[in-house]
Parts: sequence; C-alpha cells; structure tokens
Amino acid sequence: MLALVVAGAIRPVRDEANLATLRVETTRAFYASESGAIIVMNGVLGRATLPSDGDSITLNGQTILFVQAPNAQGIAIIEGISGEARRRIEFTTE
Repeated sequence: MLALVVAGAIRPVRDEANLATLRVETTRAFYASESGAIIVMNGVLGRATLPSDGDSITLNGQTILFVQAPNAQGIAIIEGISGEARRRIEFTTE
C-alpha cells in the first residue's frame, strides 16, 4: 500500500518536469525559426546569401530548416526544431 502512495506522489512531479522540458524546447524551436527568418530577410535585402529549399543549419542542438526559401519575392517557410518541439514561421517577402 505504501508503494502505491509513493508512486502516486512521484508521478505528478515527473509530469511537471516533462512539461517544463517541453516548454523550454518549444521556446528554443521558436527562436531557431525566428533566427532563420532573419537569415532570409538579410538574404532578400542582399546582405547575405539566400538559403535554398531544404537547407538546414544546426547550432547548439537547435536546427533551422528552410522548407521554402523565396527567390527575390515569394513565400518563405522556416521551421525551427529543438528536441521534439517544432515551430514554423511563414511570411511573404516583397
């Protein structure tokens, strides 16, 4: 009986730890996608080379995936990945 009480007390703590980890990964994935958007904007403005579709950059465990890069005008889709979390930014350049 005591084992059930202990297991019941530990489980919520483990769930909270998993939730906190997912929140951190989600935030990191968002910042990775935002960094990718800045790279694309600099490419459109001529300050950097535009990435190609499917290019990726990995920094400190976070990955920036350029799903769709615009030529001079068009839709850019950038995905940030951190652990199991993914965040996607889509915007139109002019």
